[in-house]
Amino acid sequence: MIPIRYNLRNLVVRWRVTLLTALGFLLVVAILVVMLAFVEGINELARRAGRPDNVLVLREGTNDELFSDIADTADLARVWLSEYVATDETGEPLYSPEVYAIATQQLPPDPRDGRPRYRFLQVRGVLDPQRAARVHGLGLLRGRWFSAVGDECVLGEGIANLLGLDVGSRFAIREGLLWKVVGILDSRGTPFDSETWAKREVVGQEFGKDNVERGQRFFTSILIRLRDPRWASWFCDSLKSRTGLEVSGIPEPKYYERMSEANTMFLAAALFIAAIMAVGGMFGLMNTMFAAVNQRTKDIAVLRILGYQRWQILLSFLFEALLLALLGGLAGMALGSLFHGVEQKSFITSGQGGGKTVVFQITVTPFVLRTALAFTIFMGLLGGLIPSWVATRLRPLAALR
Repeated sequence: MIPIRYNLRNLVVRWRVTLLTALGFLLVVAILVVMLAFVEGINELARRAGRPDNVLVLREGTNDELFSDIADTADLARVWLSEYVATDETGEPLYSPEVYAIATQQLPPDPRDGRPRYRFLQVRGVLDPQRAARVHGLGLLRGRWFSAVGDECVLGEGIANLLGLDVGSRFAIREGLLWKVVGILDSRGTPFDSETWAKREVVGQEFGKDNVERGQRFFTSILIRLRDPRWASWFCDSLKSRTGLEVSGIPEPKYYERMSEANTMFLAAALFIAAIMAVGGMFGLMNTMFAAVNQRTKDIAVLRILGYQRWQILLSFLFEALLLALLGGLAGMALGSLFHGVEQKSFITSGQGGGKTVVFQITVTPFVLRTALAFTIFMGLLGGLIPSWVATRLRPLAALR
């Protein structure tokens, strides 16, 4: 076999070309790592969202709580009055009727053209914040729960950081509606990290979820804790027949898992973009290796005269191309990994025109790194194959002339 130091020496001698080619691979692989880590971050959020013993009740025919409306009638108690529903220390069933809405917050005008700008914030109205937090499996990071009087709210940690708010801050959730922050949810890594919690009466009236004229109030969802997570599917399937109400149930983890299914499209788009960039990277490597073959025709001829076989020369140049790709690819993986833990905001859809804006962390997982490494090796081998094959076709005597 041709000594490895022969390939290393050639990479060092042509260090400018080596660095430029490696830089191309660095950029391609770094972008791939960040895009895959973005998808993994949302997937990780969806995997950790929801409890297996929780069931989300919506109006029948809807799959997003934004479009659900369940009338608060005397018969509604049938939903949670069941021996299958878990209870607290006092024997009260663990459930939380809630109102979910989207608030449009006005931002300062665009400094470039003066156009108005807006931001969409998620608001959840709950009857009892402590009970709701217990059913959701959440707690307070700092501060206290909002009281029954006044316009107070509790923010998810992610949205609080995004808005630059903390306990004691006041902000306009929308024009004409000023709220005081009294607590921060310990919600990192959950969809509730992006939410603002307030009293159900305030949210229902301010965001059009109640029929004030008729004195009728509505909930968008009811979250119920079961005694055993194995009962979740049966509880959901039998909900309508047992209660006689136009409602349906879905296990909470499945609800968020379904909302994250759109990530498969984003993943496909990321791989498609990476493939396009890879073509450019491979052509760059191919050009570098063709130049190397052209500069080393006499070296190749001498190697053939010394008795090295064509397949050995092929492997030598392939190895050199692979080294070049790995040099840039590993650096790109290291650069992309620096984004691990960076908070981002994205929208996950429910497939019905609704969805949630979530704050999540870019997550560089072993899967992301393995994919990037395989991508690097593939580009290196494919980009170096044709130049390596050309090197084996050189005739020794003709190359020495």
